[in-house]
Amino acid sequence: MKISALICLLGAGVVASAHAGDWPRYLGPGGEAKVEGSLGKSFAPKEVWKADIGKGCSGFAIAEGKAVVMGNTGDKDVVWCFDARSGKLEWKYEYAEELNPKFYDGGPSVTPTIDAGRVYTLSRTGNLFCLSLKDGSVKWHKHYQTDFGGKAPSWGFAAAPIVRGDELYCLPCAKDAAVYVLNKATGEVSWKFGKGKTKAGYAAPVFFKYQGKHAVAVFHGRELVTYDLDNNGEPLFNFTWRTSYDVNASNPQFHDGKMFLASGYGMGYVVIDVSGDSPEVLHKEEDTRMIFQNSVRIGDDIVGVFGDKNIDAELIRMELGSGKIHWREKMPGTRGSSLMVGDQMVILAETGDLIAGTPSLKGWQELGRARILQDGKCWAPVAYADGLVFARTNKGEAVCVKVK
Repeated sequence: MKISALICLLGAGVVASAHAGDWPRYLGPGGEAKVEGSLGKSFAPKEVWKADIGKGCSGFAIAEGKAVVMGNTGDKDVVWCFDARSGKLEWKYEYAEELNPKFYDGGPSVTPTIDAGRVYTLSRTGNLFCLSLKDGSVKWHKHYQTDFGGKAPSWGFAAAPIVRGDELYCLPCAKDAAVYVLNKATGEVSWKFGKGKTKAGYAAPVFFKYQGKHAVAVFHGRELVTYDLDNNGEPLFNFTWRTSYDVNASNPQFHDGKMFLASGYGMGYVVIDVSGDSPEVLHKEEDTRMIFQNSVRIGDDIVGVFGDKNIDAELIRMELGSGKIHWREKMPGTRGSSLMVGDQMVILAETGDLIAGTPSLKGWQELGRARILQDGKCWAPVAYADGLVFARTNKGEAVCVKVK
């Protein structure tokens, strides 16, 4: 592991709580890719520290002053825990796991989840670990395939396990149930639901209120299913969405009785009305695609970097209900992840360019941009915590930059 740091004072504050500056899971607090705050009136990222973390598409999770990420060094996965501000290595935990570079660099795809002093990580073959955030010691370990009877999709398990209350929601898509809910402290199965032998997708579960009920939407490999958490996980509605190779990986968005889905490989996006007895398509477009990029909801609109392998990236703001495109703005490469800090957006293009601006209703007002990563494509989701941006390449170059 290589690590370098700039010796500088970054202020006395530390990452202490979700509202103050944590990014403890995939797409941050609540899974919405949003935090309060502001980037200010200028944007000139300054490198704080760098590290070589091994290959993978795992993003950073940041909590309690620590930044956790995963990588693969060829024959083992490594969970790295750094001091978020200095880049000092606090601990690492490693275990045997093949790189398996199938049409890309390989390595783990899941962003860790940090909750109540624990770190939850998942490998592509299904190694699920609960580690101590303090020192990396193993609290418990399960395996999606050998313990639950799950079946990994073509590119391995990639849906992040997500904490809700005292439970950890996992998507092994086993023979007897699609969703396993574990006691987050012990790893024991609390309950499970969803049709057995469901084809696994790659998107993390999304929690929301639906017609007064607590619900979770799961973008499986061939359909979206929303389950009723108040009624033993019974399906509330489902919608068939068959992407080539079962690559349903982008985060679903629910708002005002409507659901937004997107994928690549010629599928594009769709918005469905789910307020009635069965889902109805409101609008769709095959050439407006997201393979695994995330979207962000701003009011009644969807904003995100759309693009595909052979379609150049565009930042688009679209009205969810009608499909009206307010505007399009070209972005580098073909893909990118995004997040909101207050009313300002941070974009990590797959080229390693970090771009900031305001995606207002009238158009994109760019604040600035800088190349922060050089070595390979950047497919892992960008993370933000307390004025710092955390990013990595598929090849393993990781960086923390100060943007505020």
